[in-house]
Amino acid sequence: MNRIKWMFANGMAILSVLTANAAIAQSIEDIIVTATRRQADVQDVPISISAYTGKFLADSGIDTLQDLAAYAPNLTFTTGSQPTNARIAIRGIGSVSNNAIEPAVGVFVDGVYLPRSGAALGNLVDMQVVEVLRGPQGTLFGRNTAAGVLNLRSNDPGTEFEGHVLAELGNYRASSLEAVVSGPLSDSVAGRFATRRTEHGGIAYNQFDDRRVGEREDLGARGKLLFDIGDYLEIKWTVDYNEINSGGNIVELDPATSSPRFDATQTGLFGSSALTDDGRDHVINQDHRDRLEDEQWGSSIDLNYQIGDFTVRSITALRDWRAETYESVFRLPADILPRLTNYHTRTVSQELQLLSPSGQFAEYIVGVFLYDEDYSINQSFDAGADACTPLVFAVAGAAAAAACANASQSPAVASEFSQSLQSMATFAQTTLNFSEFFSLTIGGRYTSDDKDGLFNQVLPNPVLGSLFRAPESEPDLKSNDAAWTWLVTAMVKPTDSVMLFATGSTGFKGGGFNSEGASIALDSVARTFDSEESRNIELGFKSVALDRRLIANVTLYHTQVKRFQDRSFDGTSFITRNAGSRTQSGVESDLALRPIEQLTLLLGLSYLDAKFDSFVSASPLPGSTVAQDLSGMRPHATPEWQGSLVADWHSPLASGDLEWFVRGGLQYVGEQNIGGNTNLNPQSMEDGYLLADLRLGLGDERWQVSAYVSNLGDERYCQAKFDQPLGGAFGAIDAVANTTAQRCVLGSPRTFGLRFRYEF
Repeated sequence: MNRIKWMFANGMAILSVLTANAAIAQSIEDIIVTATRRQADVQDVPISISAYTGKFLADSGIDTLQDLAAYAPNLTFTTGSQPTNARIAIRGIGSVSNNAIEPAVGVFVDGVYLPRSGAALGNLVDMQVVEVLRGPQGTLFGRNTAAGVLNLRSNDPGTEFEGHVLAELGNYRASSLEAVVSGPLSDSVAGRFATRRTEHGGIAYNQFDDRRVGEREDLGARGKLLFDIGDYLEIKWTVDYNEINSGGNIVELDPATSSPRFDATQTGLFGSSALTDDGRDHVINQDHRDRLEDEQWGSSIDLNYQIGDFTVRSITALRDWRAETYESVFRLPADILPRLTNYHTRTVSQELQLLSPSGQFAEYIVGVFLYDEDYSINQSFDAGADACTPLVFAVAGAAAAAACANASQSPAVASEFSQSLQSMATFAQTTLNFSEFFSLTIGGRYTSDDKDGLFNQVLPNPVLGSLFRAPESEPDLKSNDAAWTWLVTAMVKPTDSVMLFATGSTGFKGGGFNSEGASIALDSVARTFDSEESRNIELGFKSVALDRRLIANVTLYHTQVKRFQDRSFDGTSFITRNAGSRTQSGVESDLALRPIEQLTLLLGLSYLDAKFDSFVSASPLPGSTVAQDLSGMRPHATPEWQGSLVADWHSPLASGDLEWFVRGGLQYVGEQNIGGNTNLNPQSMEDGYLLADLRLGLGDERWQVSAYVSNLGDERYCQAKFDQPLGGAFGAIDAVANTTAQRCVLGSPRTFGLRFRYEF
């Protein structure tokens, strides 16, 4: 807390001093957003929204949505032991994605919905604007936007030939190559192609097998064709491809949670322990053969047809995402029960919109959205070379170990899950412009979801598999949801430079099925969970001052989530169920200031007050079987404070067209419970941390060379924590103290490098 007070107290002091010189500064550029499905200046949109241009992303070294989360107020993007276990949250509300739970934050790229958060891990290639819309967006965006929306828009082809190339080299054998070319192909057709490839070597050292681990390679490409057919028809065809090959996240044993018993058990069974001197130094001693092979592609046709002053828009899209993860689940110095998981989702969507002319008393949009998804998760646990003797002997005795060794070894457990979803929605929203000072927006959406699913789990090695899984077959799972979501916003503009708004809105996230095996067989009722709903009230203030050299936006909000989908862990498996209600309240703000021509300052700050209103059957603490009543307690993954401060200085050299720049950034995340299990185990608390970035560069209108350092202080922090799997069998649980050994999913270490960019 002292760090954030220091950071923002000093930041605001600098702003106050420099504001006196604002008369000689240039204005801050307009940012055009499409949050209302119409193009508008972000300052004229009555939504709590942070917008980031492609230039900002490039200047800040933001390559992924996870990077962006450090800058956007009340946005978090974390991953667990599996990279596909991605959790995107706004205002503390979000869901992990390596299962069949629908996300609470919708991700849209060029108007097309990405169904799984795990599919949003790749690089941001050739972006025009990234919009972070906070609060339920259930009317216009609809599908699974109960907490908010990430609306990404890539650059379109232009009428002039242009492009750029970018090359980067850094520590950990990091490299990056990017190329973009755009221009006319004929009088009525323009094209744009963008591609980016990045890689880095292992960011951690594994003592167990004496090698570097944690490497990653990304490849992304997007092609667009824009057909301008007269004054009435425009067709945009987009094809994209993304690929990730990764050595997985770095997961260390937290020494503060380990115990002599756990350490002795590992040493006795395997000859060494996973415990190292420092639990956050990117040095591990465990089986780590993790890998991720992620591939997705998509194709969409965006058609805009003018009928008089009206616009008919059609977005037709097909997307396919496949990911294969191999994970050393138990992370011990032995080959025990590695897990292989295959994810595959294919979606087809069709959206039709009718937009009325702008500038009228009544501006409206009506539409229909059709969506079809097939999703499957196939998972298996191999026995592992070291499982049948030391593990089973320790848990079940010599006779069981012999039976285990004589049984089929690969796999020990195998499960398959699949579901099909058909969704239909109709929506309408109108804005009544009573005067240039006052308008009222009313919108509604009806959504109907029909899901069918199956789950089947077998134990080819019953001795070993029965330690943590039970055979089960549920071939006929069904879930049907229907919901109305609505929005009412009143906007007042007392002056041209000040806007006030008040919003009431609701959001909806579909129900579904538990896709993961459990230690006991579940019936169809326990394997199904209900939908989640959110209700939100906001009061917002947006202002522009000093000839657009100062922009200040502030929003107060109060959100209640009913039937929130809780994912609890029993030591061997995760089960999702509906549990009570929770409330999130707070304030978020964005501030931009250009006090003098050379200097731009950007400040983002959010405060979050969160609690469980009702949660009477929460997961027990480690070593206990007694459910907890967490009503009135603060939920996990809800930091009280988040903030970022960016200072950018550009100045020409004494002569010529060259310009030098320096850009510094601070990002703060407050104390929070980051446990993977919603039991509020005090061991899962993570102290607040402050990250610092620095960039220095030189260039002109065409070329630029820069040097950068990210995580300047080499801050060591956990982005997630989880209990040691099968902790009871390995002596990791203290049933008296209700504690267990925990694993820390590490954040990125300090990185540095050089970047060169040339535009043509």
